[in-house]
Amino acid sequence: MIYFDNGATSYPKPVSVINRASLALKKFSFNSGRSGYSASVDSAEKIFSVREKIGDMFDFPYENIVFTKNCTEALNIAIRGSVKEGEHIIISSLEHNSVFRVVHSLFTEDIADYDIAPFSFSREETINNFKNRIKSNTSLIICMHSSNVFGVSFPIKEIGELCKERGIRFIVDGAQGAGVADINAKRDNIDILCAPGHKCLLGPMGSGFMAFKSGVFINPFEYGGTGSESKNPLMPDSSPERFEAGTLNNPAIIGLGEGINFINKTGRDNIYNHEINLCSLLYDGLKRIEGVSLYAPPPEKDLSMPIIAFNYKDYSSEKTAALLSDKGVCTRAGFHCAPLAHRHFKTYSRGCVRISPGYFNSEKECNLFMNVVKKL
Repeated sequence: MIYFDNGATSYPKPVSVINRASLALKKFSFNSGRSGYSASVDSAEKIFSVREKIGDMFDFPYENIVFTKNCTEALNIAIRGSVKEGEHIIISSLEHNSVFRVVHSLFTEDIADYDIAPFSFSREETINNFKNRIKSNTSLIICMHSSNVFGVSFPIKEIGELCKERGIRFIVDGAQGAGVADINAKRDNIDILCAPGHKCLLGPMGSGFMAFKSGVFINPFEYGGTGSESKNPLMPDSSPERFEAGTLNNPAIIGLGEGINFINKTGRDNIYNHEINLCSLLYDGLKRIEGVSLYAPPPEKDLSMPIIAFNYKDYSSEKTAALLSDKGVCTRAGFHCAPLAHRHFKTYSRGCVRISPGYFNSEKECNLFMNVVKKL
């Protein structure tokens, strides 16, 4: 099997991640911090150590790292917890449904209005597209770090500066980038970062987080037990308890921590350079195959993530992916939960096939893949 669907979830997981998550099931499957016995305290310490790893990687306060089951849940908490009635939101034209559907639901509920800022291959034009849509009641800008379909990256730092100048809260969807891309909350003026644990961070499924700067107030999204202030009918004011109702997924979180350890030991730049080099090899090979349509420029370091979208002849994207699957190649076809992106890139009628190599893929697999495409 050639696995080119790392944009959906990274595979295989590092052996150390598998071992650590398995160990957590044996030794740390206790309600962390909610009891006084040593096993519960030890579990809480392990969970907090993962908050520290995330805080250090992205430059957020440790206590403001909130664990979620995935990036979608984190974005729901961040967006709905940030908006008041009558406010205005701006999103990009490539946003995933985990942003678009949340914002559109706020619109249909008559809570907030929104506009869509078009992406451009010109970074300056993209920034101006956001700037030109700011209104007097704009309170929130939400933008992905990189497209989950086409791999193109946004000028996050510059959009963050724009938000800081205008007093607008800035939420970044780090689903395709956090763990591989260089993201720093202070430098990039990010108020809230949402990310999954199971993609670029190499952790297990069922893990994700929302991280936010000091001084950023967010209303809670879920209500329930936190193990603290139990007599209070409201959620606690303190973070992370304010946002973590119910029992945490200790094995997934501890496995996520080991994924971060793997990245730190291997080197984030080494991982990114390997993946982007594989993407360049794939792009160069695909553009030489008759019948292949590509939709974005060649992958370029620091301007894109290791993702390529293509179609073949007049085949539906699903047909191409099915033929590849028959040959043992795993890809993703269709609309990738991102109809806005497909409208923007004019692939709305049939979607596209997405290939997303990971750190454990090789040049040999890329060459085998291209030989398969030639024979479809």
